[in-house]
This record gives sequence, structure tokens and C-alpha cells, in this order.
Amino acid sequence: MKKFVKAASFALICGILSTSVFGAGFGLYEFSARGNAMGGAVLAGDAEPASLALNPALITDLKGTQFQLGATEITASARVTYNNEGQSPDRVWWTLPTAYYTQQVFEDWYFGIGAFPRFGLSGTYPDKNWIGSKRDLYDVAVTSYSVQPTVAFQATERFSVAVGAEIMYFKFNEKKTIDLSALGMDNNYMDVGGDSWGLGAILAMAYKANDLVSLGASFRTRVKQGLNGDSKFTQQGTFGPVTFQNGSAHGDIMLPAQLALGISYRPIEKLFIEFNWTNIFWSSFDELAIDFEHQPGSSSSGTVSAKKEWKDAYRMGLGAEYTLSKVIKFRGSYIFDKTPTNNDYMDVLVPVSNRHLFGAGIGLNLGKGVILDGSYTFLIGEGMSGNNLQNGDRIRYGQAFSHMIGLSLRYIL
Repeated sequence: MKKFVKAASFALICGILSTSVFGAGFGLYEFSARGNAMGGAVLAGDAEPASLALNPALITDLKGTQFQLGATEITASARVTYNNEGQSPDRVWWTLPTAYYTQQVFEDWYFGIGAFPRFGLSGTYPDKNWIGSKRDLYDVAVTSYSVQPTVAFQATERFSVAVGAEIMYFKFNEKKTIDLSALGMDNNYMDVGGDSWGLGAILAMAYKANDLVSLGASFRTRVKQGLNGDSKFTQQGTFGPVTFQNGSAHGDIMLPAQLALGISYRPIEKLFIEFNWTNIFWSSFDELAIDFEHQPGSSSSGTVSAKKEWKDAYRMGLGAEYTLSKVIKFRGSYIFDKTPTNNDYMDVLVPVSNRHLFGAGIGLNLGKGVILDGSYTFLIGEGMSGNNLQNGDRIRYGQAFSHMIGLSLRYIL
């Protein structure tokens, strides 16, 4: 038991320090291997400690004390063409760690706490002098990690509700090339970033209509992040008409609210099927504005703003789980993930359009309260063409691909 708690603490620390990943929008949904294999269609059916991330009302089905640790390994490939110049981000692997704990406190009251990343993004374009590096950026990293204490109440045998507080750490960093060729000088390079803590909440319900059909729903509030950090330049000083000076930087970002709905159906005892729909209110991300103590090219303060004008998007998934025996369960899924990107304000921040995800997995009951889940997901991202009206540029995303491998270990006392 002590070893398990130490492992959970280690996973949380690693997650806070190292979580970053490339994704559509920059939302993350890889909360457990079982959830990955089910395509996130786990809002209304059987519960696990990781239900804290999607529908915490389900934890009223988890008796006693339970722990769950997990991680998803992700790699992705994409290509962007910017005014007829193409470039692909470096391909690497990222880790998304998760940890959960649930406890039945009284007969009808339950407590849980989860730690997981909900937003993340990482991309490095190898050519710093590529036009996209000058117009936009050549390196970006978004890191987040949420800790969510939750209380759930089983109001009746069929109906449960839950409320949780989300405490989110958020970090943003980007690097950009500043083109000084018109002045007959070598390029300058800017590194700007900051971090902050934000607060949000989740409300959830679960309802068992009968022995065949169950319903689930959850709503996450917006989370405002006021980032404070600094900007740095590889070359400082005054060069003709321009000045570059290191200084502080600040920026606000409103992370979107999210509404998720799920319905599960059990046609036979060994099989259940679930459909879910998640609406992500990305329209809150209308611009990326950074306030500089010394704005690029000037010694005075100022704000540099990049329009985004993202649109509200949705994500829908269909998942199934079949119980072969007391030891083995098989899972499969399909997800369609709509891009929030506005094709009038495209950039190299998230170079992928709509996504199609195909998942599969297995669950193994190892006995003595130990359950091991594994998953594999293959992602195909559609291409997309458009403009950046702010810069007057033509941008095209090529087809993107991603592989995700998940593993979760659950322990029931």
C-alpha cells in the first residue's frame, strides 16, 4: 500500500514537470487506458476511479477504497505549408500521467481526488528561418495539470450527483524568429513564456433509467489563466531603428467550458455500448495577446496580439466493452473530433484539422483487487486549407497521424 501511494505521488510530480503534447485544439482526453479504448464513451456505463475526470457522479458505484495510476504515450506527425513553403514538426514521444483515489465515506457519500492533464501542446519546427517561424513561431509548448477534489452523493438507487473543484497549473512558452533581413542583419530570436494557477469546477450526474439504459452528463466551467513570465532575445541592444531588450511579459487566456453527455445500452449481460457527445466552447479563445514590458523592436511597453477566432467544436464517440470471462474484457471505439480552428486565421500553433480516432484495448482482472488495462489508439487528422487574414498569408495543413499507447493499473482495497 505504501509503495502504491509513493508511486502515485511520483506520477503527479512527473506530470506537473513534463506533460506536453500535440493535439487538435489543445484539449487532452486521455484520462485512462480503459477510457482511451472506449473512445471516451465512459460517462454513463461502468465506473472506475478515472471517472473523476469525465463523470465523477459514477464514483458512487465504487465501494470501499480504490486507487488508479496510468499513463498514455503519444507520438504525432504533421505537415504545414506556409505560402508554398512546407515544414514538419519534429516527431517525438510525450507522456501523459494520471492518478486517482476514491473513497466511500458514508453509506451514500463518496470522496475522490484525481490528477490529470486537460490541455497540452508541443511542437518544434526544425528550420528557424522557415517563413512560418518568422510569421508565427518555430517552437511552442503548453503544459497543464489539474488536481480535482470531488464529492459525490447517491441520492437514490438510480441517481447520483457530484461536484468538484479544479485547481489547474498552466504554462505557456513560444519561440519566434524576428526577420531583420530588411536591415541587412542576422535574424533575432525571441523566447517568451509564463505560467499561472487557475480555478474551475465540474458538475455531474448519473442516472440508471433501467437495467439496460443509463445516462450521464457533466459540465466543466471555464478556467481563466493570467500568465506572468518574461521575454528574452538572443541579441539585445539597438540596431538602427529597432531595439531589443529582455523584460517581463503577461498574458490572459480563457480556457473553454465543456459539456459532455453520454448514454449507454446493455443489449446482453456481457456487452455494453455507449455513445457520448462533448461540446467544447473554444470560442472563448479569440486571440493570443501578450503584454510586453519591452515589446519586440522597441524599448517601450506594448501589446502584441495574434487573432485566433476559434469556433465552438464537438467531439463524439462510440465505444463498446465485451466481457469474455471474469478475467478478460475487450474494448473498441471510434471518435470524430471537430477542429475549432478558423480557416481565416490559421497558423502553425495546432497544424491539424478534424480528427478520426480508432481505439482498441483489453482489461485484465489479475485477482486480489488488481486490474490492468491497456489500449492503443490510431489517429488520422484531415488536411485543411485557408488563410491568415491578419498577416495576408496562405496556409495549408497536410494529413496528420498519431499513435497512442495507454496503460492503467487499478487497485481495490
